[in-house]
Amino acid sequence: MKLEIRHLFDSTIEKRYRSFSSASEDTETLNSQDQDRRRKKLQHILDSDPEFYVLHRCTNIAATWLSLLAVALLQDLPLAEEEIEPTAEKLAAISFLSRLANDLWAIIELIEAGFDLQARALTRAYLEHVDVLICCIHDEQLTAQFVAAVEPDEANEFWHRHVSKNKIKRRVSEFVSSVIQAPGSQVVDFLREDAELAGSMLLHPTITAGFAAAFGIEEIEYDSYPIFPTPTASSAGTFRAILIHLFWLWFAMGPLPTNANGRWRPLLTNPELTNNITLVRFSILISEMLGFLLESHLLMRPSSTDD
Repeated sequence: MKLEIRHLFDSTIEKRYRSFSSASEDTETLNSQDQDRRRKKLQHILDSDPEFYVLHRCTNIAATWLSLLAVALLQDLPLAEEEIEPTAEKLAAISFLSRLANDLWAIIELIEAGFDLQARALTRAYLEHVDVLICCIHDEQLTAQFVAAVEPDEANEFWHRHVSKNKIKRRVSEFVSSVIQAPGSQVVDFLREDAELAGSMLLHPTITAGFAAAFGIEEIEYDSYPIFPTPTASSAGTFRAILIHLFWLWFAMGPLPTNANGRWRPLLTNPELTNNITLVRFSILISEMLGFLLESHLLMRPSSTDD
């Protein structure tokens, strides 16, 4: 039955659609030829723009790091027959790190495929997730409330109580100010302002978001109408905003997941995982990577400098 439906569709609707697209010069389809064009354009950007290349590779490394942490935590969960309840911080960490890894791979894919606007919109929500994780690590009550907010209405209440109207961002700003020993510093707001503003405009139904899709962004050179995807070097600003925030997260985590930090106990209890050579090596690699970005002045500046 399903094969018959497909055959009927292909012989009518699909056939007519293909006749339209092949006859019109103004119609572009996301076929293999177009995908090849976009891959070549991405490769050209990687070859010709050193900053984009480094930030792109570092974001991929960061996504791998988050993925490794998430998988390790899943493997460390007690077996069902053991009847041991995972700690609130372990449940929160699994939730956050799995989501952050998954979303970051999605952002990378969107940028590589040329969906710059969609990546910017997703990045705004991404930064909020990092914010909440940072604060949970240093607040056991917030962690417990996050884990308890399972149902949609509970999650919505949690968001309005702790996240909306810059509540959680102010807490992160205070944390970062204490880390860099600069009370009252606005460095968090300054470094994420461009990404947050762009993401907010694109995430909600605004005329600005529609016009950005219709007319494009000034600094981007388009091969066709802006509504069609095209890789752009300006996406480096999105990578930068994410890496800056993962830098704050790295500070907040400290020796986690193998040792306690903030208000969280050790997240890994299985000796095979706490001593896992891959996790140890990646922990060192992430530290070296962030240090490289700082020393190269690729991290601590707003994304507007890419424009």
